[in-house]
Amino acid sequence: MEKLIQKLIIPIDGSPSSAKALEFGLAIAKASNAKCYIVEVIEDFGPLPGYYDAAPAGKDRVKWISEQRFEKIHPILDETTVKWERVILEGYPAEEICKLAEKEKADLIVIGSRGHGILGRFIMGSVSDRVVHYAPCSVTIVR
Repeated sequence: MEKLIQKLIIPIDGSPSSAKALEFGLAIAKASNAKCYIVEVIEDFGPLPGYYDAAPAGKDRVKWISEQRFEKIHPILDETTVKWERVILEGYPAEEICKLAEKEKADLIVIGSRGHGILGRFIMGSVSDRVVHYAPCSVTIVR
């Protein structure tokens, strides 16, 4: 029987919900011997109150924000035996996640149900909702 899940995409944003999605996605990947793409999408519109701060002067904004997010989850990745690759993108999260899923021919996206706070959700809309509607593959939402 052909493996159903060979490639997973797991978006992270530093929120507790994305940390849960990461753990869930890694468990699925381990059980199916799949490769994971750990995806960070840095938004074009800059810092939001309660979402993330502006990068310090002289620092690359995308790299700095990405490092802040990755620092929160790298202990989980240090402990896993799952094959994974880190992908850093810039743009609108749902759109970039769906584009990557199509490009990599992903079988599954495992995403947290909500990101950082009400303001971010109000301004961005629900990334997970948009991913569900536009993804080229199956989507699992983790609460």
